[in-house]
Amino acid sequence: MKQLGFSEFVYPGATHTRLSHVLGAMQMARRMLDVLQKNNAFGEVPDFEIQRSATLAAALLHDVGHGPYSHVFEEVCETLGIEKKHEAYTLEFIDSEQIRPLLERGGIFAETRRFFTEEPGQAVFNSIISSQLDCDRLDFLVRDRHHTGIRAANIDLAWLFDSLNIEKVAIDDDGAFEYSFVFSAKGQAVAEEFVLAYIKMYNSVYFHKTTRGVQHLVRDMLVEVINQHSERAELRSLPLVKFFKEDQSLDRYARLDDGSVLAIAHVVAEVDLGLASELARRFLNRDTYKCFELPGTATGNIGRNKLLRFRDALHNDSIYFVEDKLAHRNYKQHAVTDESFLKNILIKINGEHESLGSVSSLLKTPVTRVARFYFRTREDCERAQRIFHEL
Repeated sequence: MKQLGFSEFVYPGATHTRLSHVLGAMQMARRMLDVLQKNNAFGEVPDFEIQRSATLAAALLHDVGHGPYSHVFEEVCETLGIEKKHEAYTLEFIDSEQIRPLLERGGIFAETRRFFTEEPGQAVFNSIISSQLDCDRLDFLVRDRHHTGIRAANIDLAWLFDSLNIEKVAIDDDGAFEYSFVFSAKGQAVAEEFVLAYIKMYNSVYFHKTTRGVQHLVRDMLVEVINQHSERAELRSLPLVKFFKEDQSLDRYARLDDGSVLAIAHVVAEVDLGLASELARRFLNRDTYKCFELPGTATGNIGRNKLLRFRDALHNDSIYFVEDKLAHRNYKQHAVTDESFLKNILIKINGEHESLGSVSSLLKTPVTRVARFYFRTREDCERAQRIFHEL
């Protein structure tokens, strides 16, 4: 399974797999755990080696439940009324006879499983797996940048880990504390670099308009095939069709990969199944949905009233469209009085633990909203643009 799905339509080098990512995430988790030992922060914890091994196992397993072309697959499931999410399959894989005995042999089954059943909270081990600075983000930002060839969004990992410490951080005014990752003052620039890389990669790669156009087209193709043509002899035996039409068991789920989607596209493209075949041929010929990104207002946002009128006008003209709801990622700030304060990226300045968002001027720029509409043909897209400008 490719890590970046259809991003290779835009970035031809983006063909790396989820396997390479989870191996990298495990290595990032190991480097974060090395920070614990460098600080000797948990010398008094008797089960440190168990927690260390469980954390590494959780890093390796954190994406095991994703389906083929993960986000598209989950959108198809949602459209077809299948509520089971990849998180549920992750737990089933961990409980399976292939994985559970290995974890039990290492004495870390319960500890590893806990990462996927409990709220991440603020515990240091949990934050390595799920936080605003976790092993997942540290790997995919560096790895995805490398394979896409994006020149911006660089992160100096050597500087980052050299600046990272474990410290006792006060969580109330009565002296209670928890251990947390904290950047030294010299690490502010690299911490900012990390957050800005996260924002840049979402804007330039993960939410690229062409990639999103492919995703919407493939979703529509799969929904059309499953709803209208799944009983055809050439389709009903395909793994993805059997998953949707027969059962969503772990065994059937484990047989799916990106090739399961491509198999449907190739079969459907060779026959005449109306819209499904048209979309399959367009996918294979890289003829994606066409995008119209609405211009923003003077404040950088989208005028809500005009947006409502635009939707109504498209419906009235019987123009098929997909509206992309983009929430561009940014740094999430928690106030010092908030119980989630430790979920911030923390930096130590003049002896005090501060949230990066409170001390960095680079992270205080508000995120603007982006509204995109996708259309099946260039003619519909151009017509929609005329309608918008006439409103």
